[in-house]
Amino acid sequence: MTFSLRPVSRKNILPPLFYLAALLLPCLGAWAAPAPSVAAVMDEVVPKLASTLTAEELAALDDAAILALLTPEQRRILATDYWSFTVNVPVVVSVVRDTEQKTAPFWLGEAGFTKTGGVVRNDSYTYEVWQKAFPAGPVGLGINGFDRHRPHYFVGVGPQQDGGTVEITGAVPGPQEVFQFAKGATIYHDWPDLVVTEMPAELAGHLLLPTIRGRAREAQLIEAFRQTPHPSSATPDMPVLTWGGDPKTTQTIQWRGAVTEKTSGVVYFREKAVEGGWSTAETESVELLADRNILNDPRVMWFTATLRGLKPGTGYEYAIGAADGPGGEFRTAPDGQTPFSFLWMSDTHNRDESVPLLKTAWEKYPDAAFLTISGDLVGTGQQRDDWDRLFVNYADFLRQRPLVPSIGNHDAIDGLGSDLYRSLFRLPDNGPAGCKRGQSYSLRYGNLLLVSLDVTDDIAAQTAWLDKTLGETDAIWKVAVFHFPPYALDEEYPDIVAEWGTLFDKHHVDLALSGHVHYYMRTWPTNGGKRVDSPEEGTVYLISVAVSGRPGPKLRPPRAEVADFSGVPTCQAFIVDGNRLTMNALTPDGAVRDTFTLEK
Repeated sequence: MTFSLRPVSRKNILPPLFYLAALLLPCLGAWAAPAPSVAAVMDEVVPKLASTLTAEELAALDDAAILALLTPEQRRILATDYWSFTVNVPVVVSVVRDTEQKTAPFWLGEAGFTKTGGVVRNDSYTYEVWQKAFPAGPVGLGINGFDRHRPHYFVGVGPQQDGGTVEITGAVPGPQEVFQFAKGATIYHDWPDLVVTEMPAELAGHLLLPTIRGRAREAQLIEAFRQTPHPSSATPDMPVLTWGGDPKTTQTIQWRGAVTEKTSGVVYFREKAVEGGWSTAETESVELLADRNILNDPRVMWFTATLRGLKPGTGYEYAIGAADGPGGEFRTAPDGQTPFSFLWMSDTHNRDESVPLLKTAWEKYPDAAFLTISGDLVGTGQQRDDWDRLFVNYADFLRQRPLVPSIGNHDAIDGLGSDLYRSLFRLPDNGPAGCKRGQSYSLRYGNLLLVSLDVTDDIAAQTAWLDKTLGETDAIWKVAVFHFPPYALDEEYPDIVAEWGTLFDKHHVDLALSGHVHYYMRTWPTNGGKRVDSPEEGTVYLISVAVSGRPGPKLRPPRAEVADFSGVPTCQAFIVDGNRLTMNALTPDGAVRDTFTLEK
């Protein structure tokens, strides 16, 4: 039997479509587009449903109602063209589907698949096995279902005759990566550490065709239709400040406009304390990826303007579209070691409950220079209405202070990629060669270097760049921001420790800010994975969450100097004053949950 195998490792997070390219440019991984014929069916079906059914009828859709609306050809495509490949010998194909999915894909029984008594398990899910014999030639499989159920099914392929050698070619989406069906095999490219722990003996020696969990969305029609509470209009809205260049002399402003309206692409700006006329900056615009499931606002424009040649440490005001248009104000970074503060949150998930937390922190630190969020800004990064909610929730802050984000797994959920994230945020393009713009970058503000790292892509591909970036800076303070915590209570990431943690030790990164696990924890100063006596000898690792956290144990882990499993969200304020850095972790009522000071 022929197959290709890769070691099971978080760094092998790249999906199969771009695997060959990823060997040369490891940060370019992204899942393949849906099969063209399936995408064409959805392009026909979704607008038809949206235009002929009421909102109540759309919300009530089920498999029977959907199937009744499909033409015979549409039904055939969804049953056979979704996942296809060619085999060289007669084979047995296994469709391995999650037992928690309420409705089996409509085509399984119709196509002649039979449910066996076999069970496959990993640490999170239990799967049943459906099988069918195919002659040599094409194999066509159907959609995961009309719901958005994840985990997605995966596939096993084995020879009908003992000793047969199976070769798989012509896969769509493709090229299809292939593993050996065995304990320890990866099932999903977007969760490579989730591996087979139990399987039927008869599948041993078969091939395993992995996928991504996000494919479940390709044919979703049940509970798929949404209405954004914040549709676009003729008036520019949702201004968001970011930095794509030097914070001392540039400011990037981004905002939304309706496709159907004549939305101005001009920004007016001037020094805040100086009377006089406005300067203008031209903008660029892009139509964001259409979200056809948003019934009331499927298409919008996104505008970006970068103001250049600004004075360091200076306040400015701006207006969008006209001198009396919507806008705000900002202050450029100081030139030198002027004291400043900044805020940090994690896992905001665009939830309303995080708004009072940011409001309280900003009231206590009104001069905060920026907000950094260590991933999972929203719940579903491919749904534009999630970003609408985030930008409206934080509107007062974002039009006056820059957002310095780090991407999380929910922002590029289930392996579907981060195109929308990168469109919405113009961030420094100074990351590792070949990697996605703005998902790994560094930013210098005063005497602090902030490095944002991308845990959703190849960890090792960012290591050389990180080593060089940390090694070349003369910043007094070094802070790394990323989503997955290297040292957590019950979920650790040894590849991050090995690739990045060793560089934090080598270059003495002061703080590593992360989230993901939804509780608060601060480690003792750590070097080489072990507690050291002083922050001058090691890195302090912080974990935080901006929404109600998960309950945890009452005992503090040995690695933690402070651990809070009460579920109370926090926003951290950092005050940087020369050789002194102070952190205060604030709760929504303004109480200080944790505090510490570092000195050099």
